[in-house]
Amino acid sequence: MTMLEELAELESLIDGSDISLRRPDTVMQPTNLGAARMTRFSFSRSMIRRAFLKDWDIKRLMVEFDNAGSGQIVYQIYAEGKIFHFVAFTSRLDETLHTDRVIADSWDVTAALVEGELEEDLMQLLRDEVPKQESSRLDSRVLVLTRGNRSVRFYDYLVECLAEGHQPKSKKLGDAGYIMRSTAFYANGKFGMKSFMGFADEHPLSAPYRAQFLAAWLFREVSYESVEHCAKARNPNAASFDNDWSRFFGLGNATGLGLVPWAMKHPEELNAWIAIRELALSNIRSTRGSFENTRKLDEWIYKAYEHFSSLGGENRSPWLGPDSLAEASLQIRETFKQLFKNDFPFNDLYIWAEKQEVEITELVVSLLLELDDTSDEVIDRLLTVSTEKPKQTSITVGDVKTEINRRYSWIENFNLDDPKATHYWWVMSDNAEEPRRAQRSTIDPQHREIPIDIALRLNNLSRDLDKVNDKTTVNKFLHSFPEHGIAVNRILHNFGPYSEPRDNVCDVEHLPLNLQRFQLAMYGMDNFSPQSTDWLRVTLFQGAPRVSEISSTDSDNWILPKQPEGLT
Repeated sequence: MTMLEELAELESLIDGSDISLRRPDTVMQPTNLGAARMTRFSFSRSMIRRAFLKDWDIKRLMVEFDNAGSGQIVYQIYAEGKIFHFVAFTSRLDETLHTDRVIADSWDVTAALVEGELEEDLMQLLRDEVPKQESSRLDSRVLVLTRGNRSVRFYDYLVECLAEGHQPKSKKLGDAGYIMRSTAFYANGKFGMKSFMGFADEHPLSAPYRAQFLAAWLFREVSYESVEHCAKARNPNAASFDNDWSRFFGLGNATGLGLVPWAMKHPEELNAWIAIRELALSNIRSTRGSFENTRKLDEWIYKAYEHFSSLGGENRSPWLGPDSLAEASLQIRETFKQLFKNDFPFNDLYIWAEKQEVEITELVVSLLLELDDTSDEVIDRLLTVSTEKPKQTSITVGDVKTEINRRYSWIENFNLDDPKATHYWWVMSDNAEEPRRAQRSTIDPQHREIPIDIALRLNNLSRDLDKVNDKTTVNKFLHSFPEHGIAVNRILHNFGPYSEPRDNVCDVEHLPLNLQRFQLAMYGMDNFSPQSTDWLRVTLFQGAPRVSEISSTDSDNWILPKQPEGLT
């Protein structure tokens, strides 16, 4: 059975005895989702593999920077018969104006990824509109709109080091791992840009998020170019980053509450993202050990140890920090050495990991998945989901009750009648245009909330279903109880076993960081650093190849880089 066939049979496989798929009751727990790590299925990695496999040609076409790094830079991309350009406009913003929030109106860098020749009319459109960001009006030649800022802590330090002719000091950098930090990647039709549905199947950017991550990869290039240019502006004999440092820095990013509504409103995507991981994990667990695959896993485990130990750092509540993860990696390696001669050493390692704290479990999962060899064509197909669902007009109240009992019995684990269960409600802020959660006791949510309180809605639906005859059609029921439309739609469409986080996002104890981290890991981000219960900073493409390295064979073993020792 192929992975595509397995996905179609997912629910039956979970309940079967011939395959060891983890159950949704485990996988969809908030703490499990909040311990996820990047895998080979993450969008950043699949994008780079595609660029290397298809031999994309990326070159800097033009750079016009002044001594402070302000100006513009253009990259040209030839990819599978298509031509694209990444155009970035740079400035030097007062550091007091730097912010990760959507409400900012100026940035050190604004940029766009466009398709086609860079004619003068398009270039003028970009000059006029890209710096405006949310206020811009673009057209279908534009695929991605992005922006960001220089690192307040490290940009000038790196310029100074190179200008003085030496490499950075590791201890000065800690585990930051980025030069610039992006704050948004807009695409899919926003502000007049090309819609994702506008890409033909054979288009090189037709996979989910591929355009965004190509833009992010090139944004990272801008950060390197900017630092080295400013260093040489100070000293024509300035150093460039050496081979170790030229890959280590990624692109910083941060996320807030907006990812929680996205996860709750996109069950199809969530199911696909998790299902591909779980199917691959099951296949690896059922693989017999060999000299080659056990050696490969041992190398990955040791690579994780070197990565975390080189970064160093205490725990980052609620998660483990680099020091603890380095210690865990050694523990994983010692355990695997005792198991690798077994017939099914990968399954045995997972069974051991399942008994450890959840971050160790999920670290082992991510390492095991490095043994997977699913083709990128299959990965792309699995991660591209259709949100179109057929209308169901003959469903009865009894049918809905059956589905609630079959698929949503987990809501019974919550005390949804407790006032703590409805402590928060979710809303789009009038001023900041960002998702927020507010206490119901202080602000009335009537007609303003983001409807992601799935557990509460299903609980309320169940109560009203008991008020009518089981043979009543759903349409007739909704005529009397129109407020249950969202909950009924959730029931009528089976989005898959991994589509629902086992969480009540309105509960006083809800921790947004868990859903945020899962999505960021799927995007391909790492170095999770919570700044509060509601937002965290991460790093993207840390250790990744530079665009000039596309002709090399190093397309997928770049993750978990060891920080260069540099000068102490």
